[in-house]
Amino acid sequence: MRHDWTDRLDEYLDGVLPPAEARQLEEALARDPVLRAELESVRRFAGLLEEQSPDGHVVFSVLSRLRARKRRRWLLVVAPLAAAAAALALWLGRPPDPPVLPYGMEEIAEEWLAFGRRLGDIAAERREGRVPRSGVGGLEIPPATAYGIVFRGALERLEVALDPAVEPQVLDLVRRHHEAMRRRGAGLPAECERAEASLDLYRDLARIAGRDVADAYYDVFRPGVTDPDTTERVRIGSLEFVVADHERYREAYRAAVEDLSREFGAPSVDIVLEQLAPHDSRALWYDATLEGVGREAVLAIRAQLYEAALSAGADKLYVEG
Repeated sequence: MRHDWTDRLDEYLDGVLPPAEARQLEEALARDPVLRAELESVRRFAGLLEEQSPDGHVVFSVLSRLRARKRRRWLLVVAPLAAAAAALALWLGRPPDPPVLPYGMEEIAEEWLAFGRRLGDIAAERREGRVPRSGVGGLEIPPATAYGIVFRGALERLEVALDPAVEPQVLDLVRRHHEAMRRRGAGLPAECERAEASLDLYRDLARIAGRDVADAYYDVFRPGVTDPDTTERVRIGSLEFVVADHERYREAYRAAVEDLSREFGAPSVDIVLEQLAPHDSRALWYDATLEGVGREAVLAIRAQLYEAALSAGADKLYVEG
């Protein structure tokens, strides 16, 4: 069925879909012309982005075209003198047209913006301390290629201003991050890379666009929430049964905790450790920022702890306690 595969098309194009699933997807493509059309749209848009410079020019052009179209609709309703204004613009000389975009691309971008707005609504509810009442049911999950535009839609809902001068760079950073994350596999090494990349992205967004934009990214995509397959809580003294070189692991783990406690405070480290491997499994999707830990601190603590576990040759981040 088409809805079984639409969120896997970018993985298929990247060549990272497992062989068995790739064959199943190809069989679905052979049966479903709508799915083939969606695959072509994803391929076309990904190709456009790859051809551009790193400033995300095509993504920005799509959004600019959408905004211009909305402005035109508004003018038709409230500005009878629009035709005269257009004539004046022609007389004065108008800027060059944006690049020609493939047919249907604006409609696809509208769908991605709608998905981002829904994520923004969910993040806004969390910011108010409420449990979100809605999810993303009824919306197609966009491919990783779309996530710059998705983020733009979320910013609208959160009412976070994004300086037009840096907008192309910000959206392209988000897109490239999500594409890279989608290509990574599972397990401790991949989660360690995700933790470090998420911290780098947060800091880049804060530096380029300001802390409000970086915080919005965190709240929308929640990169500080744990991956339960890569963490486990163990009793003190039982590391020898789960880690081959348990002394090396304990040394790396404790050194990381001590360094992080000096930088962020022991209470913040304790909160993040509890969230990474909670005593109650119902808290796995709980975000440590809800208890007052800074977003950057959560990401930095996660990244350093995962790196310590990986450097000690463990297969998971084992939290003592």
